[in-house]
Amino acid sequence: MKPQRHTEEGNDLPDLTPMIDIVFLLIVFFMTVATLQVQELIEIDVPIAADAVIPDDRSARAVVTIQNDGALFFGSQPISIDDLSAYVEQAREADPKLKVYIRADAKVPFKNVRKLFSVAAEVGVQNVIFASFQSNK
Repeated sequence: MKPQRHTEEGNDLPDLTPMIDIVFLLIVFFMTVATLQVQELIEIDVPIAADAVIPDDRSARAVVTIQNDGALFFGSQPISIDDLSAYVEQAREADPKLKVYIRADAKVPFKNVRKLFSVAAEVGVQNVIFASFQSNK
């Protein structure tokens, strides 16, 4: 018979320090990504539509806003109608599945909104979404 060695009783619990570090890194990562996904939207009165539907897929959107006074924004950046096509084309080249999300104030004449549709069509964007609230029937 072989004599048994007596070892000192050690701490058999696993070291949780690396796992805690990873959890904190994940928390920081998700907080950063969440703040990047929130876009600052320009304040407008969104029109009301009886058949408004919220799209399921909200990815790959270029947000274009037109205010009551005719001011135009790409995201939250002021822009002119002449420069808009270059911005939309650049966004479409980065993501071929790009959708243009038009946010127009309720008091903006449709002829101004039609220009935004034309810009999207000129650069090859086929999916245009128009912002509206759903009416309370």
